[in-house]
Amino acid sequence: MIGNTLNKSYVMDKKIKSGKDVIEDFFAEIYNIPNIDISTANVLIELYSQGKLTDKNVQNAMDEILKQEITLIEKEDE
Repeated sequence: MIGNTLNKSYVMDKKIKSGKDVIEDFFAEIYNIPNIDISTANVLIELYSQGKLTDKNVQNAMDEILKQEITLIEKEDE
């Protein structure tokens, strides 16, 4: 009985975050993710801040980053 009461108290003290809070926390900490690609992080943050974080926009942005990386590699090989 005591354990049950303590667990309920503990749970009641914890704030359940909204989806928006979770997303904002993610973007606030995105640069702290180990091995994060800075270009990718920048694009995701930009799309989110513009309210344009959709599957299609993310895919298009990632395709553009890939094209830029390929162009850099090709220039280095010349």
